[in-house]
Amino acid sequence: MVREFSREEYAVRIKWLIWSRGVLTTLLVGSLVFFQGHFRIYSFQTAYLYYFLITVYGLSYLYAYLLKRIQNLSFLAYLQTSGDIVLVTILTHITGGIDSGFSLLYHLTIISASIILYRRGGYLAASLSSILYGAMLDMQYYDFASFFVRSQNFTAMQVFYQVFISILSFYIVAFLSGTLSERLRKTRQELHEKSIDFEDLRVLQEHILRSVGSGILTMDLQGNIASWNPAAEHITGYAFSEIKYRWKEVFGDTIKGIFEHTDTMKERSFRLDGQIKKKNGTPALLGMTASLLKDELNAVRGIILVFQDITKIIEMEEHVRRQERLATVGSLAAGIAHEIRNPLASLYGSIQVLQGELNLKGDNKHLMDIVVKETDRLNMIITDFLEYARVKATHTEQIELLPMLDETIMLLKNSKDIAEHIQFSREVDPYISVKGDAQRLRQVFWNLLLNACQAMPNGGDIIITAIPGPRDNDKSALCEIIITDTGPGINQEFLSKIFDPFFTTKRRGTGLGLAIVYRIVEDHGGTITVDNKPGKGAQFKIMLPMMESTFNSSTLDDAVHSESSQ
Repeated sequence: MVREFSREEYAVRIKWLIWSRGVLTTLLVGSLVFFQGHFRIYSFQTAYLYYFLITVYGLSYLYAYLLKRIQNLSFLAYLQTSGDIVLVTILTHITGGIDSGFSLLYHLTIISASIILYRRGGYLAASLSSILYGAMLDMQYYDFASFFVRSQNFTAMQVFYQVFISILSFYIVAFLSGTLSERLRKTRQELHEKSIDFEDLRVLQEHILRSVGSGILTMDLQGNIASWNPAAEHITGYAFSEIKYRWKEVFGDTIKGIFEHTDTMKERSFRLDGQIKKKNGTPALLGMTASLLKDELNAVRGIILVFQDITKIIEMEEHVRRQERLATVGSLAAGIAHEIRNPLASLYGSIQVLQGELNLKGDNKHLMDIVVKETDRLNMIITDFLEYARVKATHTEQIELLPMLDETIMLLKNSKDIAEHIQFSREVDPYISVKGDAQRLRQVFWNLLLNACQAMPNGGDIIITAIPGPRDNDKSALCEIIITDTGPGINQEFLSKIFDPFFTTKRRGTGLGLAIVYRIVEDHGGTITVDNKPGKGAQFKIMLPMMESTFNSSTLDDAVHSESSQ
């Protein structure tokens, strides 16, 4: 169904009709006044033309007033069309009737009616024009009234033929202008519907780009970024106005050469991974898929790049691989534990008996000491290995964190393996109580603090902080414990391996200390991560579940204690 004009559209067209009527009347009447005054081309007085012009202006003013008052503007359009036909009839009559050339103005009135009121208005205007024009000619021919001047130049059949031709032309003009107007109306309606569909499609596209969780950017063939969705802004931290001029700096070499793979992208999407630097300075690993951007003619206009932050996924994959390695080692340990431990115990006992009974001297004594020492070391490795591999049922109890750390620090201070000039400092909330096995957690702190001490043979600082942390997804309270040293730090290439069993950089290390720490923390439902600053030390962050009472009663302002000792 073709939609009618809205009120605003009717108002615009009616205003156009009012103004065009005034301009056309002024030109026609002005030219008539000029020729009538100089050449006396008609017998009527020139004053009639002024009356006619005043009438047209008055009606135009009336129409403009009614335009602001009448709600049904189609009625006003019909009213103006009828008035225009009457005015044309009057002008035609005073300029000679059948002899007047102003009868052509009927056609303009019919065309304007078709434009505003479509085909129906055109036919109604043609009908009214036919009636008034035919009646005028008939009354003029038969001298019906004294104000009609009878023409002496036409016979009855000529008048009849003039009426017939005029009426036929009126309806032909109405048909042609109405048909054209209807087509224009349908075209306008189709364009309106297309614009609505286009707007809906544009809004849908914006909603999709705004709602999708993946970052999406489009680039033209010159490498300029054309669009940048909110997910891309969230992943990188850069707004469109910022990334538009800094994408080479942010993405680095990751996508600089992407245009070299356009041939590959013609057949399928191109997959690549790359590291970027977020706005806050942290690195992120992105998984990206590049595709060609084509228009309706299948011509390449640019590249679409869809990317996601896969940093967490890579970390999870690494965690799963580590767990698989731990499970494999655990199953092997269960099978060989007794096969190694029992003969080792017999061997160690026999060596001690021989050492006590034999009076060895010189190289023999030195060799015997080496055997005893290495047997002790082997026993320690087996003990650590079994501790790491054995699945223990964690005994959960409430443990006050501060006394446990104080006890561990005290034991380290009195250990012969600890270098002098190592300074311990702590900032620990005394209200923190964690849930777990006290013996196993004490081993976690012992291993971490011992490693920190051994990393600083010439002395240094060890800083321990503990505060209530955020809640996890299960709404349980967590405690954040951070152990930082001022040693040389960890080599960057070793960071991904330090929790692996048997990985060590120490000459006489077993490589099980941090693996045991990782296993114990994980058994307690916590996490441990390491942050390394080469040349400035290493930082271990442990997240452990707290007792709920700790989370509710802890007050940081007056609960932070500091202690320094050497």
